[in-house]
Amino acid sequence: MARLNTSARLRRISQRGTRHGGRPPAKRPRADERTTAHRLQWAALAAASLPGIAALAALLFTWASVEQSGEQLRIAEQGQVTGRFNAAIGNLASSAVDIRLGGIYGLERLMQNAPDEQPTVVTLLTAYVREHTRDPANGRADAHPATDVQAAMTVLANRDPARDGRGAFDLRNVHLRHLGYMGMWNPNRQRVTGINFPDADFSGADLGDADLEHARLSGAAMADTDLQEAGLDGADLSDAVLTNADLARSRLAQADLSRIQAAGAHFEDTDLKKAGLEGASLRRASLVGASLPGAILRGADLREADLRDADFTGADLTGADLTGAKNVSTAEFKDTIRTNARGLPS
Repeated sequence: MARLNTSARLRRISQRGTRHGGRPPAKRPRADERTTAHRLQWAALAAASLPGIAALAALLFTWASVEQSGEQLRIAEQGQVTGRFNAAIGNLASSAVDIRLGGIYGLERLMQNAPDEQPTVVTLLTAYVREHTRDPANGRADAHPATDVQAAMTVLANRDPARDGRGAFDLRNVHLRHLGYMGMWNPNRQRVTGINFPDADFSGADLGDADLEHARLSGAAMADTDLQEAGLDGADLSDAVLTNADLARSRLAQADLSRIQAAGAHFEDTDLKKAGLEGASLRRASLVGASLPGAILRGADLREADLRDADFTGADLTGADLTGAKNVSTAEFKDTIRTNARGLPS
């Protein structure tokens, strides 16, 4: 009887709660309702991503178009380079000097605009100079290089040697006597620049009376080269090979001749005032009547050299070796620095 009363009371309490606005317990969502919600969320996310995907697609399309255009441009440029190169070569074969000059200057512009072509242009122009200077012009000692040859040498002199690559700078046995000055006015640096022939091969060449002032000839091969009366004041000939070269009566004031290999070379009556000859190899060289006031000959090898009437006034002979030198007694050694020098009378 007690249990029945209790159940009755609970039913009445439940009914009163419902009448007074009480909420029934929350129902858990069914599985199909959860699936629908997830789909709506993914749909919203996809809709929000559409502008970004479209932008990415446009970017990829643009990149592909640019790459294709760039490749087409490179092909076109290469075609232009080839066309200009062929045209220049054709001009070089002309019998008219003005057309040949056009070909030479066309190759110069090609080097400037297409640096990768410089090795080929250097090889071509040096071959052109060799072909047109096999023999002295008209057999006359006073003849100057032809106009087109001078132009080709000037173009070569004013190139950037750093771009030569495997270009063959071969000017062996060329006849370039009385070669004119090849420097050019540089408006940016406000001075004459150019004449760049480092590591060039002038072996056996005739460069007599050539104007090579301030030229860069470091490391050049000039064995047996004729440089008589050449103008080389201020030139850089460091590490050059001048074995048996003839520099008689040439002008080398303040030139850099450090570490040159000049065994058996001729420096008769040569102007070497204040020249740098540190570490130079001058064994058996002829310095007869040479002028060397203020020259730097530290560590120079002058063994068996002929020093007749040479002027070493104020020269630095520190560590120089003059063992076996000839005609030492006729040379002038006033105010020289002789620390550790060998072969000189005390």
